[in-house]
Amino acid sequence: MIRQEPPATFNHRPGVVDIREAQQFDPLQLCIYTTIGLISWLITPALTVAIFGTVGVVAYARARRRGLAKSRCKLGDTRLVIAYLAVAATAGAAVTVYRVVGLIT
Repeated sequence: MIRQEPPATFNHRPGVVDIREAQQFDPLQLCIYTTIGLISWLITPALTVAIFGTVGVVAYARARRRGLAKSRCKLGDTRLVIAYLAVAATAGAAVTVYRVVGLIT
């Protein structure tokens, strides 16, 4: 006779989603944070945009590898979202480098 383990139980808390229950992870928040960073670029360093953009690219790339094809982001297709975040991150990094070099010279 083979002994079977009972299924594990988890303490579910409000607002906490067990990753096994989630159908697909959509890192929409990172798209939103990058957009907020772009809007606030006038009063804050571009480094914020570079950081959020990079984190967003990594998160969306992981989600895309796991099967996410459509995002809740206004751009829809995850390839467009990744391209948007990559452009924002590159622009933020370029402006940051430009400002740092301007301070040094």
